[in-house]
Amino acid sequence: MGTLILLILTLLVFGVYVLGITGGSTTPVQPLQSVIRVENVEGKLVVRHVVGEEIPKAFKLYNGAVTWLNLVVKRNGENLNVTGGARAGNLTTGMVDFGPGTKLELPVSVGKGDKITVVYVPAGQILCEQTF
Repeated sequence: MGTLILLILTLLVFGVYVLGITGGSTTPVQPLQSVIRVENVEGKLVVRHVVGEEIPKAFKLYNGAVTWLNLVVKRNGENLNVTGGARAGNLTTGMVDFGPGTKLELPVSVGKGDKITVVYVPAGQILCEQTF
């Protein structure tokens, strides 16, 4: 009887420990309903938010350098590393909420066969994928 109580107590403590580590149940992030387009314009990669939900804190610009946050642009599966020359409208420095009508210009050349993928990071959702 005592062994049974100790076993139940041990399992109960372990269960509470696991719940504490995992944070209990998590609510999955809902996918966005947005239309994103990518274009190769005059040697620049242009990412346009055509219509749909805004992506808050999509990325941060600092003197044209991009830090990807809730949105990431990939070329051939690798995150684009943009260290300068990027702009969202007239903005080259600041946090960007990527909403309808916003255009991100990246000084990135895209070659024939390159695959550009735009991903909403919190949901792991591909918003746009295009091979040039």
